[in-house]
Amino acid sequence: MARPKLHSDDAILDAARDLLVRGGPGAATTAAISSTSGAPVGSLYHRFGSRPQLLAEVWLRAVRRFQAGLLAAATSGTAMERALAAADWTVEFALRHPADARLLLQARREELLADADLPAHVRQSLTDLNKPVIDLLRGLAADLFGAPTPARLERLAIAVVDVPYAVVRRHLSRGTSPRVDRDLVSHAVRALLDAPTG
Repeated sequence: MARPKLHSDDAILDAARDLLVRGGPGAATTAAISSTSGAPVGSLYHRFGSRPQLLAEVWLRAVRRFQAGLLAAATSGTAMERALAAADWTVEFALRHPADARLLLQARREELLADADLPAHVRQSLTDLNKPVIDLLRGLAADLFGAPTPARLERLAIAVVDVPYAVVRRHLSRGTSPRVDRDLVSHAVRALLDAPTG
């Protein structure tokens, strides 16, 4: 019978994420992750293979958490209701998962995983990561505007992605809650989507 894990994968990934958020990639050394999580260094390598792979898993977990909520939020209602719900999820995600939100807003994937020698399946996961969101935006653009033309996709991305991200980034960088501007995000998104289409 396998010995139970003393330190869960999530505890290790949480430790790595928190180090990244506080100090960037340089702070998330194997020794620091081990010390913060309590998991022996050998256990980190046994479970994740390498430090770059562990950091990739931190990033993937945060993005997948965000995407799961985004896709769930945008599944029902009119096209406008789904678009507003998708935009609102960015604010909700920051409220529910502030550390993950900080990671996604502060750390660039390219910087985090620069020159990383990752297994093929991890590289493929990173390559395919944004496909569900792209598919969602294309579907919303078709439902809202009749066709997902490049200009209409751009407008939708500005409304549903850029506006809420900017508000959340502003608040998290100041240490304040984006909750206070939640209604403002909704109004801005609706105004952008209601404007005449080109």
